[in-house]
Amino acid sequence: MTRVQRACLLGAVIWLFSHGPLVALLSLHQHQHRRPWLAVAALLVVLAVSAAAVRPLLGGPIELSRRAALAMAAVVPLSGLAVTPFLDEGLWRTYGNWWPGLTQIVVAALVLRRRPLVALAAELAAAGVLAACVSSSDLPNRAVTFAALNQPALVWFTAGVGVRLLFDRTARDVARYAADEGASVAERAATVARSRSARQRREDLEHSVVPLLRRVALTDPGEPSWPTLSRAALTLERRLRDDLRARDLLDEDVRVALRRARERGCEVDVVDDRRRPAGGDDDAAGTDFTAGLRRLLAPALDACGTARVTLRLPPQGRWATVSVDGTAQEADAVAAALRTGHLRGAGLVVETDLRTGDGIGSLWAEVRPAPAHRPVP
Repeated sequence: MTRVQRACLLGAVIWLFSHGPLVALLSLHQHQHRRPWLAVAALLVVLAVSAAAVRPLLGGPIELSRRAALAMAAVVPLSGLAVTPFLDEGLWRTYGNWWPGLTQIVVAALVLRRRPLVALAAELAAAGVLAACVSSSDLPNRAVTFAALNQPALVWFTAGVGVRLLFDRTARDVARYAADEGASVAERAATVARSRSARQRREDLEHSVVPLLRRVALTDPGEPSWPTLSRAALTLERRLRDDLRARDLLDEDVRVALRRARERGCEVDVVDDRRRPAGGDDDAAGTDFTAGLRRLLAPALDACGTARVTLRLPPQGRWATVSVDGTAQEADAVAAALRTGHLRGAGLVVETDLRTGDGIGSLWAEVRPAPAHRPVP
């Protein structure tokens, strides 16, 4: 329930709480009620149950058990039995017969707390009490009197159902707008990442590739600097390949970790074979998954030593695989880095198969999005 919704309901509840008890107490003047203690007890019970029914206005849960709902609904006809039979027939259409209006707080709260059938049962039971009283009276136009006494029930129950439907539609619209906003934010983030990657590639071409190609063109293969040029070309080729094959997995931390790992002699392949979705919820989910992989990949590369590491996203794109071949210590370190990814907010589930023996280690890991926790409406 949003703040606006709470504010609207709170205004109606405050009015009823301030108006209803006052007229109920004033009706006890001049002996209008033959059992005033019973009327006061009914008033106190109605107020207590009404306060419990409107707890969501103060941030309480909307969910209401069936047993609690039935107990609240029973207060409506029981309060009628405690008031109407002990009033003179001429006072039934005055404030002395306060309960048909004041108990509507309970009925409206039951509707808004998704117990409309229980609320309807309370209204029907209250109508039965009124029908019994009116039919046994000597009033003229008893049908008109019965309809007038049931007017609060008709108005408040119908209004409660309408407000509940309006709130549900508003909640759906807000959820849709929030999803659209999330998709827009994700798309903007992806656009910024693509622009940053394109800028990085241009800088590599201008400041690394072109000068290196010039040096290669001017250097004889027999010169002492040729092996150095060859290693530099290989390193640069891997950087460019990362951008071409796994652009979404690269951020500044991952780039730095890749460079450090390759400088140590680690052979790293990062491959993204996913098919790009056309749009919708899969885009946002895929973006979150990729962001989690980035938070996971950098510490894993820092822990890999000089092992061979391959991270691959298959065409389905709903999981990723990580393989490590190296020493037992290196494989164990990468496995530990992957398993503790949740501490860095990766939001992923990692399943590892670690095998070590005779100082040699191999690791196979599958990384999947963590199950989403559905909030209770």
